[in-house]
Amino acid sequence: MMKTKSTRNVFAVLTVLVISLFFSGCGRKSDPIVVDENPTTGTGDKIEDDTDDGYLVVVVSDQQKQQLRFGVDAERLWFWRSGNKDELAKAAVGDMQSDYVRVAINAAYEREYGNKNESAYHEILEMMTAMRAANPNIKFFASPRPLHEAYNSQEAADVWGPGNTPWSPFPAWIQQWRQDGTAVRDGITVPKWVKSYFDSDAWVQYYADYLNFMHDKGFDIAYMDVTNEQTIITPALTKYLYENMPAKLNIGVQMPLLVTPSSWNTQGGINWLDAVDQSKGEHLVFAVAASHNTGEGGSLEEFVAKATQLGAEPWNSELHGWVGTDDLKQEIMTSTVFWEHLRAGYSGIDTWLFFGSLAGRPHSMINSNGVIIEKAGKYEIFKQVVNNANRGYYVDIPCPTEESITAAFIKDKVLSIWILNRGQDKIESVKFRMPGHGDFESKVEVIKWQEDLPKSGDEYDVNMATSTSFVTDIEGESLYFFKLNIK
Repeated sequence: MMKTKSTRNVFAVLTVLVISLFFSGCGRKSDPIVVDENPTTGTGDKIEDDTDDGYLVVVVSDQQKQQLRFGVDAERLWFWRSGNKDELAKAAVGDMQSDYVRVAINAAYEREYGNKNESAYHEILEMMTAMRAANPNIKFFASPRPLHEAYNSQEAADVWGPGNTPWSPFPAWIQQWRQDGTAVRDGITVPKWVKSYFDSDAWVQYYADYLNFMHDKGFDIAYMDVTNEQTIITPALTKYLYENMPAKLNIGVQMPLLVTPSSWNTQGGINWLDAVDQSKGEHLVFAVAASHNTGEGGSLEEFVAKATQLGAEPWNSELHGWVGTDDLKQEIMTSTVFWEHLRAGYSGIDTWLFFGSLAGRPHSMINSNGVIIEKAGKYEIFKQVVNNANRGYYVDIPCPTEESITAAFIKDKVLSIWILNRGQDKIESVKFRMPGHGDFESKVEVIKWQEDLPKSGDEYDVNMATSTSFVTDIEGESLYFFKLNIK
């Protein structure tokens, strides 16, 4: 509820409460859009009676929701380049004050049991060293890299059949496989592999060995995925890892916070959380409940509700669908999936993947050939979110039209308001009201992204209409960031 002592504000308060029922689905065509058409807004004991006639009024809540942390996904390093590693790291965690970097637990280190290959971590350690130099406070989030990345194409063909390595984040001596007939892949007959025995003790030791190794190299791991889109890891196995791994860690090695289930889609995460047995304390062993949206299916809001009920932070640790190409319009429009996750209540997000080739990739934020770096529009947008909201809080905000989607954050004395207009038509005369936050400086800093603008956007100021409101138009197919400084 908004903070006000005046009875003249009752209507405005009730309106905001009604709006909050619809926040998370804002901008989806099937959901109702509720806008406060003509409120009387209060700031403490002070009533501002400026007219709202002719405006679309959007009231930004002053109630803090989930705390936010944003990361960089460097689990694959296909396009990491040693030639400009310092510049790449500076862009990732220096210029952009990211909270964590997602890094790989590499199956190539011990692809065959007992045969350890430290060179499998050379590039990963180089990247981590550069990241820490760029930002000494950066945290590392370890996630098991898929098994097929541990082989070259000929090795994989010899062991599994051409293009036929089964999906697994663990070496085959942990998650074992057996042949069950054959299948045809791209016209070639190959073995059909099905899951066999899962060696839980070997899995625990494998993870403990990784943490010990990283500690020996000077790195502690803050977060660790118990799996990566592999459905074999149950809540019971997660508890087994939590209870048995600490005894296998060397003196001084930090026990990371566990992240699970990092499901292939949202529905898979919901199903996994449904299987958690609280009577056995299975909800107490993981700090983060993560989903991916590699595939479709599942309600973001339902996943958040279930994670929150179990006492875990809801993350998407592999956000797909927000493209990073040379087409700025596409980068703007596909940011919808990012805003939808935040509106649904997700607190942690990193987008897959951060680094790409100079020729461009459909997902990356930074593209490089080892000499030149190009920053995608997606990077410039994400950087503004990270630098103004990381470790801050989400606050509720409605959408003025069905074609728009909004988000808002509060961190220290900065209120960030974002609005994406996916429609072609301009949204005219939008009045943003921010009661309960205190009075704001007279100028609102604005960055606008649109198809024909630079990737870093167009920067300008608008004047506050009152001490707690401002008015603006929102151009079609454009994204706006409004930065308001609280006095």
